[in-house]
Amino acid sequence: MICDEVVVNPSKALRKLPRVQHLSAQLAARLRNEDDEFDILNALHPSPAVCGLPTEEARQFIRDYEIFDRGMYAGPVGWFGGAESEFAVGIRSALLGKGYSTLVYAGAGIVEGTNPSFEWDELDLKASQFAKLLQYQEHHICYQEAGNMGTLI
Repeated sequence: MICDEVVVNPSKALRKLPRVQHLSAQLAARLRNEDDEFDILNALHPSPAVCGLPTEEARQFIRDYEIFDRGMYAGPVGWFGGAESEFAVGIRSALLGKGYSTLVYAGAGIVEGTNPSFEWDELDLKASQFAKLLQYQEHHICYQEAGNMGTLI
């Protein structure tokens, strides 16, 4: 553990977006040691909220059974600065490569009682929004140079 105590505020809130909705919460914590700053990235990738608990067992399950590397999916997106940092979880995202190759990341939760067909439909809905955007913006994609990859804005 890199933090002694994590405060959740609010405990859960339903966030409704134009095409999807999900539960969200804001977490706050103080690092045990200043040297742990970059350990935040490891602790938050993949996010415990997405991969499940206990985290280490869930991560091992992911390594053993998932066919593809998650890449940036479910990882922290944020900043460090001074004595503070702030992150969100990258659950619906896309990376554009030179030549307009695209990696789209989206996911759905399979838990006890889940209907896999409904989860697949949800996953398809989430990923399809990127496909619609890319078709619409075919020649007008805002591309931000970052080495060999860019960020869809």
